[in-house]
Amino acid sequence: MTTEFWQKNKIGIEKIDTIQINLGNLCNQACKHCHINASPTGKKNMDAATAERVLQKLLEIDVSDIEFTGGAPEMNPHLEMFIKKLGEAGKRVTVRTNFTVLELPEYARFIEIYKKYKVKVIGSLPDIFEDTVDKQRGKGTFEASIRVLQKLNAAGYGRGGLEVDLVYNPTDDFLPPTQYELERKYKNSLSKEYGIKFNKLLSIVNIPIERFRRYLSRKGKLKGYIALLRMHYNADTLSNLMCRHILSIDYQGYVYNCDFNLAEGKKIKGYEDVHFWEIDFDNFAPEITFSEYCYGCTANLGSSCYGALVDNAPVPEFNTKEIVREYYGEEIQQTSDLKTAACCPATPPPENIRAILPLISDEIKQKYYGCGSPIPECIEGLSVLDLGCGTGKDVYIAAKLVGEEGQVAGIDMTENQIAVAKKYEKHQAKAFGFQHPNTKFVHDYIENIDKHFDAGSIDLVISNCVINLLEDKYPVLDKVHKILRPGGEFYFSDVYADRRVPSGLRQNPVLYGECLGGALYYKDFVRASRKAGFADPREMERHHIDITNREIRELVGNINFFSITYRLWKIEGIEDACEDYGHIAIYKGGIPGYEFKFQLDSGHTFEKGKPERICGNTAKMLGETRFRKYFKILGDFTTHFGAFEDCGTSSEKSSSQNEYVGGGCCSC
Repeated sequence: MTTEFWQKNKIGIEKIDTIQINLGNLCNQACKHCHINASPTGKKNMDAATAERVLQKLLEIDVSDIEFTGGAPEMNPHLEMFIKKLGEAGKRVTVRTNFTVLELPEYARFIEIYKKYKVKVIGSLPDIFEDTVDKQRGKGTFEASIRVLQKLNAAGYGRGGLEVDLVYNPTDDFLPPTQYELERKYKNSLSKEYGIKFNKLLSIVNIPIERFRRYLSRKGKLKGYIALLRMHYNADTLSNLMCRHILSIDYQGYVYNCDFNLAEGKKIKGYEDVHFWEIDFDNFAPEITFSEYCYGCTANLGSSCYGALVDNAPVPEFNTKEIVREYYGEEIQQTSDLKTAACCPATPPPENIRAILPLISDEIKQKYYGCGSPIPECIEGLSVLDLGCGTGKDVYIAAKLVGEEGQVAGIDMTENQIAVAKKYEKHQAKAFGFQHPNTKFVHDYIENIDKHFDAGSIDLVISNCVINLLEDKYPVLDKVHKILRPGGEFYFSDVYADRRVPSGLRQNPVLYGECLGGALYYKDFVRASRKAGFADPREMERHHIDITNREIRELVGNINFFSITYRLWKIEGIEDACEDYGHIAIYKGGIPGYEFKFQLDSGHTFEKGKPERICGNTAKMLGETRFRKYFKILGDFTTHFGAFEDCGTSSEKSSSQNEYVGGGCCSC
């Protein structure tokens, strides 16, 4: 990002409405993301003479909003003077605190000072979970922050006219979810768990400078993170950039366009040797100083000291997909980077899964790709395996649903994705209220599942838009059948075509990465499933994939692609066609979330208490699997009445009732 770029887009300082004063880098914490290297040994702190000059200028100029930051601004001996004098002069004062400093005996008095002068308080709380916060900001930080927030609430903050806002920042090299989504999650959780109220949640992007930049460099992530910021540049953020309305002052009184330029020592051009109190604001129109890290303020919904820069109402989650190591480990950084709509869920996840999503760590969700909701009903206590688990989103959802007595494993070939999944195991167990993790992650090819899982050891295998990425799909179907227990199920979502994709298109790296090149002709998939032992594949839903990218649409021509969710059963005696033996099924109810109506597949929906004629295969699927206790099956296999016409098995039919023009492979 160059100065020429910003000049071309007419980016310049507008009316200064906020003065932000950084009192120095003395702090009781040493957070790993801190961009000014604050710590308990910080030496760059504003002295009395500078404080007096800054105060006098603040009282003279026509700017009403004054902010103090640091470090921990409370640790500067002149903050109390600033608050008192500015408050008496009618200025609106904001203090950016780390919360924990207010629990130290020598600084606890500031809560009453803030209350007396109606100071707005903004504080960092990067997550609603203790281990995440403590990992980023130091052990004990979360509990101390909660105690201070409760004291602020008791003083009237967040409950009336006194404002307290919270600041979220990601814990690693990913972008924040929408500010709306985060605020709702924070308010629900903090109120329920701790009785805490606050005004707003401000979402900010981690800027790659100072400590965070060094961290990224050590981990080999710097280049990829800057590429991520560039990829998500949003021109709509430009008019609201904070550098157009704010002036930052350092501990010596020098001026900067923002706190990030201050951290980097990039003073305002033409004012490198001029102090704040020496500026004539009637003739102040300097050029804004920009750098590559400014992409952090323009990514997605934008970022500033005041949160997102553009409309933060609910928006669809990002659209992406995970495929080969190169495409998903390097080129694709998160779900908004795909070039087609082949990687977006066509329908929202079920209510029970939506309830779990707020408990899943943000990084897991941001870096996950999939084409549906491949988790079936009634899985409590099961052993589950996720093929191509990526960052583990579906693994963790399933882990919550199976409960502490169940087990969920995930296997994926992409090291970057597995690394994200593994690092949250203890965190997610705690978020679910479990004593110990019930998850396991394997870094290997899906084709090697039989090396890690014994025959007949798994109740349920799931997969989310990954099978089509395998070079040779048929052996995997055989191995899945082998590791499943009798009565076990393979339940998964994937992308299919209405005809065989030509070899030239199959070898196109972009089409393959976008889940289109590797898509099977759906009839070929049905044939392969039967050959592997899944004699009667059942289709749950089918959605047409809309290809919005013109170049890719021209490449694929008349080929139509679909996201289809299948369920395949390992049941002895299942036939390759629906045969009539006179069976009747009656749903007794009781399946969680489906008390009055249950859908086995797109052709079989059962209302509680209503007898339904079913074929022999359906009788086995209901009577010889985990669903057996929820159904009463009448009849046996002694008499055959011929073919069961119009059974509704939709693998061989177009499920027009479920057709939907939309995406096929994205995170929910």
